Amino acid sequence: MNQQMTRKLLAFLLIPTLALAGCDSGTQPAAPTATTGLLSTPTTTLIPEGALPIPTKDGTPGRITGPTISSAEPLGSPAVPPTPSGTIVDSSSAPLPSTPGESAPTPTPVTAIGTGNAITALKALEQLKPIALAWQKDARLGLLSNIRPGQQKSLLGTTLGDPNVNEPTPGGKGRNWTLIAFSPSTKGAVAISTDGTQLDLVKDGAVTDEALTRFNAPHLASLNLSTLNSSQLVDSDALFAKMGEQGKSQTTGIALLAPDGLGLGPLPTPSPAGDSPQLAYEAFSTDPTRQTFIFFDARTGSIILDSSAP
Repeated sequence: MNQQMTRKLLAFLLIPTLALAGCDSGTQPAAPTATTGLLSTPTTTLIPEGALPIPTKDGTPGRITGPTISSAEPLGSPAVPPTPSGTIVDSSSAPLPSTPGESAPTPTPVTAIGTGNAITALKALEQLKPIALAWQKDARLGLLSNIRPGQQKSLLGTTLGDPNVNEPTPGGKGRNWTLIAFSPSTKGAVAISTDGTQLDLVKDGAVTDEALTRFNAPHLASLNLSTLNSSQLVDSDALFAKMGEQGKSQTTGIALLAPDGLGLGPLPTPSPAGDSPQLAYEAFSTDPTRQTFIFFDARTGSIILDSSAP
């Protein structure tokens, strides 16, 4: 075989060898890249062990309690880049994904204002007490607070000073005082306002069974409206004089309440030898930027607890 034929044969044999060498070199052709379009990876919601659905009233499973974990792949699995599939959508016309809560309406602040006469807490109590006793003879005082019209149902479900529920009481006087009374014999609760509103809190689901049970306690018999003598209590306007600059603020409010019945007690005793008061005033700010409060013994007017004190 001459040299020319030898060179042709070697070149023919080297063609598949070079092709194989090119495959092993580690250089892969680039995957096709979509210059436009949106790709989404399905999200799997994982429910942690112990989280149970709460059944709705018709017996069907409801929402899930406890935290949930959202992940694009199962826990413990390495991240795998999504594989493009389906039709690529032109991003110039595709809607952008929405952010959770982006379309939720902004809560509207409650701006209704009481229009009645501005009176002190004890004058309001004297007006509302006969109505509560006509409702139930064993009615007990739970809370007396000045609120915005129409907010009776929300009064026990929020913190005193919520500007959407409570109105301030400049000088200790308010225009829409609301009395919440409890009946141990019927395990009922009612809200009665000086604007004439009366609301059954049990029927409206605005009071807990725990609160109804607490007000049934024998040691809270001193809260019975039938025997409560308001002349033995300090009035709200007298307490504002003790609050200094806070008492002069137009955003300060005050409420008469039963701390043990509402789950706020027992409060500290006014003196080392005294008892924890069954009736107390709480002064508060309706300004959401100020979280201050002062508790007073309703019978003596002495300060029990002051969050603004150093």
